[in-house]
Amino acid sequence: MNRIITVSLLALAISSATLAPAMAEAPVNYVKIAKPEVGTPVLLVQPEVSLALLTAGGSQDPKEEWSQSARKFIGESLNTVLSNRKYKTSTIDLTTYEDPRALQILKLNDAVINSIALNQIITYKMPTKVGFDWTLGDGVTTLVPADATADAPPAYALFVRVKGSYSSGGRAAMMIGMAALGAAIPMGGQTIQASLIDLKSGKVVWYNFMGVAAGTDIRTAEGAASAVNTLTANLPL
Repeated sequence: MNRIITVSLLALAISSATLAPAMAEAPVNYVKIAKPEVGTPVLLVQPEVSLALLTAGGSQDPKEEWSQSARKFIGESLNTVLSNRKYKTSTIDLTTYEDPRALQILKLNDAVINSIALNQIITYKMPTKVGFDWTLGDGVTTLVPADATADAPPAYALFVRVKGSYSSGGRAAMMIGMAALGAAIPMGGQTIQASLIDLKSGKVVWYNFMGVAAGTDIRTAEGAASAVNTLTANLPL
């Protein structure tokens, strides 16, 4: 629930950015790192995806099939991006973690990412937080899969979350009708949140939050690839 509230707040802030001077300056979302060598192992955590149908009445009907399709295509697109940049990738599903220490780090990761999201909204910005300085601590080593090569364990872990909805035909028709009356109603939309973690130091070295462009369907291979290319444009790998 806290994650949903946090992401919703950030989405609202970004959607109203043109009206809010506080959001005029893009927040710092990375720390400078030396570009990793070709072949550096990167752990790609299977994306967390939650998509729903936005009905004419405004309720959201979860669609697991949509979520699975987007998860598959976004995961494949992320793997393609990293492979094209000459990194060695491995993928892991969050549900496979059983070590209590790893589960605790995953909970901490949720809390830190939510804090980053809120801190990028001036209204919620921490007055003592200067620059981009976030960490999960050295416990992140517990996220390295047990079967990882001992002499070349993953150097970074990439986390991605996707949340949103697609409008039903009835909702679209209502939007047209309301527009004719000079009124507007919210339509469906999707957001993507991503973070890159240094698996040695535990530092969050990059973060991004974006709204998926209108007309881009992340439930398809083409749409997912387009969204991922935009998402990772400034990924420091």
